[in-house]
Amino acid sequence: MNCPKCNAELKEGQLYCEICGEEIKMVPEFEPEIENSIEETLLGLADIISEESDDVAKPKSGATKYTPKESFSVFMKEEKKVKDTLLIEDFPDDEELFDDIEEDEMPDEDFWDEEEIIYFSGDNNVTKALKTFWSRSFLSKLIVLLSSVLMIVVLVMAIMAVTHTIQENSYGYQVNQALEAAETEDYNTAILHMEKALTLDSSDIEMKYLLAGYYDKIGEPDNAVLVLKGLICGDTETDINTYTKMFDIYSRQGNIVEISRTLSECEDTVILEQFRQYVANTPEFSEPAGSYDDVVHLKLTANTTGTIYYTVNGGTPDTSSEIYTSPIFLESGYYTVKAIFVNSYGLVSDVMSQQYEINVTVPVKPVISVASGTYDIPQVISVEVPEGCTTYYTTDGSIPTRDSIQYKEPICMPLGDSKFTFVTYSAENVASEPSMAMYTFKIPADATVSAADAASMVTMHRFNMGGLMDTQGHLSTISGKLLYMCEAAVTLEDDIYYVIYEYYEDPNSMLRTKTGLMFCSAMHDNTKVGVLEIDAEGNYYRVLAEPIPQ
Repeated sequence: MNCPKCNAELKEGQLYCEICGEEIKMVPEFEPEIENSIEETLLGLADIISEESDDVAKPKSGATKYTPKESFSVFMKEEKKVKDTLLIEDFPDDEELFDDIEEDEMPDEDFWDEEEIIYFSGDNNVTKALKTFWSRSFLSKLIVLLSSVLMIVVLVMAIMAVTHTIQENSYGYQVNQALEAAETEDYNTAILHMEKALTLDSSDIEMKYLLAGYYDKIGEPDNAVLVLKGLICGDTETDINTYTKMFDIYSRQGNIVEISRTLSECEDTVILEQFRQYVANTPEFSEPAGSYDDVVHLKLTANTTGTIYYTVNGGTPDTSSEIYTSPIFLESGYYTVKAIFVNSYGLVSDVMSQQYEINVTVPVKPVISVASGTYDIPQVISVEVPEGCTTYYTTDGSIPTRDSIQYKEPICMPLGDSKFTFVTYSAENVASEPSMAMYTFKIPADATVSAADAASMVTMHRFNMGGLMDTQGHLSTISGKLLYMCEAAVTLEDDIYYVIYEYYEDPNSMLRTKTGLMFCSAMHDNTKVGVLEIDAEGNYYRVLAEPIPQ
């Protein structure tokens, strides 16, 4: 048998030409008359087999029989009813099969070659196919194998590509990948997946918070803040949460100025109140600028904790200026008050400035009766108080206020060094300029009684009067005790006397308060002890007491 394409000689049963690879058709083409004859014969055989088989159902009477013109596929359908495999031995002899066929119409003698018979068993078909495949040339088998592998690879790659595409466009998948990466602290991978997820669905604010947190974790706070700024939406509750996260980053950077700048762009009063500690607003003045006929008590306030610095002469305030602690008294004249506020974070506000014109009468400056100097003989210090005014004084060098000691009567000169400052206030609460004087009084060298001895003699005198339970100053009516302190001196009866003040000492707070009683004891005579009084003209005198027993 020769190849129909290249005419090369073929071996028996060969399916492909080894020279040109042409497929060899083993079943010859028949004439239509011969094909119809064969179909009729095979159909007859099928009827015989169907009647002999117990597993095949008999056709009902009147059923339509197949005609010779029906196709061979009909025979294949009927064959399915046969339980046993149709074998070649089941066919009749050649002579019986082709009795009705003319000799010149007979097929080639190898038409019914046993190797070409198609068996109807599934297993046998597979076996036949495998045998046929392995009977091919090496090149054919290699081509088939490579083609199969290529198809499998393409199929796998196609499946992988489809899966990848689905995952790439899955919001839930990207979020889960980001969360899993974040659990292992692989924040760079988490950022990639979270950003991909947010391109698919940008409505989830919580995921954006996570993205900002991931940027913060890898040391990119600017990107974290950028994400957070994009979440400002005008909803108060959401914006408070967003600002909190943003300001936490700024605070760790020490960038409080940026917090203040960010809040300066916010118009939501609830949010501004929530974060007022980051804002340094200008101080508020209690009184508007303008002209006044009364003294102005100007109060300065700030929006949160911090310090207010101010000036009243038009100078620009800074942290070295006067610190505001109490109302500023604007008494008479022109004032340009300027103030700044520095909050607890060191943020400095803008300067607040207002001008005031106060048109009131200022009291005259107090005139002190005793000039400053050093004295061996004590002097009584006094000032003249204008009618309708009040004078106050201090002994520590500070400027007196209405909370200081009120001047009511001449003052005995203190022992040692002292410094007096006097200020007179009008009925309109306008203060005069202060008057100051400094004194030094030295106890005479010839004094026979010391200051300590004088205090002890007064304590004994007070005990003898019956006002004390003991010489330690304890009282019978109330807890605590009385103390006697020698603090000043005065000239009486041509002698110099110590002035001893009576104090009450609270047993709980240990605070000492003057009772108002004054005693005196002579420096040169230890028998001269008594109560010190002052008359209407401001002159001191001693109330005589019985001599203390020796």
